[in-house]
Amino acid sequence: MLLTSNGVGNPLIRDALVDLLGKPIADSRVVVVIDAILGLPGDSSTLVEHLEGLCALGWAELDVVSLFAGPRALVKSRLRSADVILGYGGSNLWLAHAWTATDLAPVLAELLEEKVYVGWSAGSMIFPRLLGRWPEAFDDQDELDLFGLDAAAPAVPLFDWFFMGHLGADWMPADAEVRAARGAARTRQPVWFLDDDSALLVRDPTADPVVISASHWRRFGTDGTLIESR
Repeated sequence: MLLTSNGVGNPLIRDALVDLLGKPIADSRVVVVIDAILGLPGDSSTLVEHLEGLCALGWAELDVVSLFAGPRALVKSRLRSADVILGYGGSNLWLAHAWTATDLAPVLAELLEEKVYVGWSAGSMIFPRLLGRWPEAFDDQDELDLFGLDAAAPAVPLFDWFFMGHLGADWMPADAEVRAARGAARTRQPVWFLDDDSALLVRDPTADPVVISASHWRRFGTDGTLIESR
C-alpha cells in the first residue's frame, strides 16, 4: 500500500509505486475509485485535473469507477482486472461507507493481498480500526451529518493509527496540527500527518509504515505529543 496526501505527484512516490508493482507503469492497469468526491457539492474541476495527471503517468489502462455504479459483480470484475486500486480523495467517511454499503469491503480486503493499493488523501484514511471515533475525536461531525450517516466504520480495519494529509497546505485550517495532536490524544492512537509531497509505504499493516518524503511530515504519539517530524 502507498498512502499519499496528493497522489503520485513526485519522482520519489512514483519510484515507490513502480517498486511495489514490480513492473513499469506502462505495463500496469489502474482503477480509480472516486466515491469519496462524488457526494461533495461544488466544483469538480480539480478531479478532472487530477485524472489528467494520472493519465499522464502512462498507464496501460485507466478505469474510473464508482462502487455504486452497476451490479456488484461488474464492479468487482473491474476492481479485479486492475494492478492498482487507487482510492481518490474527498470524504473519508463516505468512501468507507461506500465500500461497506455495497458489500465490496470483503472484496477490497481480498484484493489488498494481491494488488497494490494507492490512497489519495481521503483514500488513505479508510483503514484505521477506530475510524468510528474519527468524527468526535477530530471534530468532523459535520461530515457525518452531511451524508446522513449515524456512525463511521472502516472499509477494512487494518491500522492502529490514523492518516492525515495536506500538512501545510494554504487551505488547511490554521489549527490543523493542534487538531491532529488532539485526535491522537483522544483516541490513544498515533497520527501521521503528511504534506503533499510525502507518502507512507505499508507492506505489513501490523508494522510501522515507512515514510517516503523529501519534504515535511509529523508523527503524533498516543498522548498527542509530537514524537517525529521533518
